[in-house]
Amino acid sequence: MLLKTTINQFNKVAEEYDFVNTLLNDYSFFMFNLPLHRGRALDVGCGSGILVNELSSHFDEVVGIDISGEMLEIAKAKRQHPNTTYLNMDAENLIFDRKFDLIVSRTTFHHLNNIPSVINNMKKLLNDGGKIVILDNVSEKETPATYVYILGAIFEFIPHLRKYGLKNAIRIFKHNISKPWLEHLASDKYISEKQYYELYGKLLPNCKFQRMGWAMGIVFCMGKI
Repeated sequence: MLLKTTINQFNKVAEEYDFVNTLLNDYSFFMFNLPLHRGRALDVGCGSGILVNELSSHFDEVVGIDISGEMLEIAKAKRQHPNTTYLNMDAENLIFDRKFDLIVSRTTFHHLNNIPSVINNMKKLLNDGGKIVILDNVSEKETPATYVYILGAIFEFIPHLRKYGLKNAIRIFKHNISKPWLEHLASDKYISEKQYYELYGKLLPNCKFQRMGWAMGIVFCMGKI
């Protein structure tokens, strides 16, 4: 039931989510942590394929998986390349007959029910010398109150106006305070910085952590680098 709810929430906001993320998101953390060998990459929770698109110029093949059919339709329409593949697949049921040199995930792990299982499956799919790179929300409050997001949208409006213009700033604001998006955020459950160190430090020995405001970055190298 929870999975179906998440799918429906992302399907409802797919078009506006893609618009906002295309403008706002910075994928430099992933680009900075690419492995030496760049044959095949996997994006777990690829959404509308923005990160897949970024990776496609660096790898021979990039696969993106997501549970939202609407997100994947946007990805295929806007960011399909000869070396990219998009699959409707649940991160908690990763099934591949091939391995990857890079497995990435952006703001997906806080939706998962069984993080240890997903991480273990990702490690099994990783080539020696490959990397797992994860970026996800971090918060001392498991689920921040809705008004926090509304205030955030208000405070961000002027900076967005200056950077992207009035029309785009209004569209971003409307998305951030829309009922479907706020309902989705109300169902999110985050973990604290300490919990990151405890959980991922155990699952991904010797991984590196990087705190970046609202997000925590994790980089794990399999065997030799």
